[in-house]
Amino acid sequence: MAVFNEVLTVLNQAIIGIVSFAFAVQIIYLLIFFVPARKIAPAKRKHKFAVVVSAHNEEAVLPVALKSLMHMKYPKELFRVFVIADNCTDRTAEIARRMGAYVIERQEPDPKKRNVGYALQYALPIILEAYPDVEAFVRFDADNILHPDYLLRMNDAYDGGAVLARGYNHATNITQNVIAGVSGLWYIRDCRFNCQARSALGIGQMMVGGGMMFAASLIREYGWTETGMSEDAEFTMDMLLKKHKAVYVKDAIVYEEQPSTLTDLFKRNCRMGHGLFKLFFTHGLKCFLKFFVSLRYSLFDVFLSMLFMPIAVLCVFWFPVYYIYLTIYHFASGGTWDRFALCTDCGFFVTFAGIQLNVLEFIGWILLIAFIVPFIAQAVLVYVLDYKRIGMSFWKVLPSIITFPLFMVVYALGIALGAVSEPKWKSARRSVYYDESFVKTMEKATGAPFERDAKAIAAAYLSDDPPPDRLPGAEECHTE
Repeated sequence: MAVFNEVLTVLNQAIIGIVSFAFAVQIIYLLIFFVPARKIAPAKRKHKFAVVVSAHNEEAVLPVALKSLMHMKYPKELFRVFVIADNCTDRTAEIARRMGAYVIERQEPDPKKRNVGYALQYALPIILEAYPDVEAFVRFDADNILHPDYLLRMNDAYDGGAVLARGYNHATNITQNVIAGVSGLWYIRDCRFNCQARSALGIGQMMVGGGMMFAASLIREYGWTETGMSEDAEFTMDMLLKKHKAVYVKDAIVYEEQPSTLTDLFKRNCRMGHGLFKLFFTHGLKCFLKFFVSLRYSLFDVFLSMLFMPIAVLCVFWFPVYYIYLTIYHFASGGTWDRFALCTDCGFFVTFAGIQLNVLEFIGWILLIAFIVPFIAQAVLVYVLDYKRIGMSFWKVLPSIITFPLFMVVYALGIALGAVSEPKWKSARRSVYYDESFVKTMEKATGAPFERDAKAIAAAYLSDDPPPDRLPGAEECHTE
């Protein structure tokens, strides 16, 4: 039994080492926050884009997103809007069609194939046929709202040779409550620290579904084969293995509604965790091995990003089980409640800064010094660095800053549960809340009132006398 315990001890130390190494790389990115992202030169000419919106029963938010696209500062003759009405049972398809979008309706009887990946696999060939001149796709979700300059900035990247790109992810509802604020700040943090550092170092980016750009030439050559629950990460790694890396376009801003309840945030992380945990073994390890052949650091970087999936599982399951086992073994071997004996037998004494602490005291100090304080400090730094884009007073986001470490806890728990369960893809619950700072930003950029009432927009376009403004979509495309 002593040998078995020794093996467990060595294994535990190895796991601690892996966790520490993975976080150390993230710390490096944080330390170079002052290094600017690589500049993207203005485009010499404008290219043709297909804006693709995947929607499943989204009539509560889709009209607002589509209406905002009418204010895009890009020539209307150079982009088309396509809506994939995926297994919809509401008026999503009818509303999108009346607003001018090219609507692709999909009804899939197999529940396992009802996700965004399969929807894109079905729709992209149809779009290529209907819009044969398209040069690049921009894909986003029904609750995403693109800044009016978004296509201009993505066009700069594409014209400069980028075939894959991601933008700056913002939130529409940071001030709705603490949950939405914490989630929104987390994605802003990811862009400001991780994406900017990768851009400065010339490392490939991890694509995210909302607002990602990919060249039509890639789809013509490879097709769309990514049908997992995390199709954006899967696409990123598939393309990276084919020597195509994504760039970061910091001025291409896409806004997204963040979950406003702990339950919704947890469910989203479960779905994400389920897909990403599988991808670690199917794609992450492949990138790791490929790195040693090609020595392309982007492959190793994406492996480290994916490594957080098994790390989350280990943190949630391994450490509690390991120390509970040692405690049970201590008593089963005749141990007593004596504090010194209990901590010694269970390996609970740790020397920290020359002071001997039991494991609970040690964990408490580590959580404070290495987790709670650093994450709150990161949130403060994010606000200081990007306060103009965040667009609201420090006091309004202070509750979210203080509770910022909460996201990592919910993230780890969601990832771990998603890894060992089979969460289903469902329509997200929409709060339909827009920060006043977001509304002011959009109105300043467009010079027009921001229309936030989805029901009113839908009713207007479904009426016998619809507004004259329409999206460039169905009328400009080849019809079947």
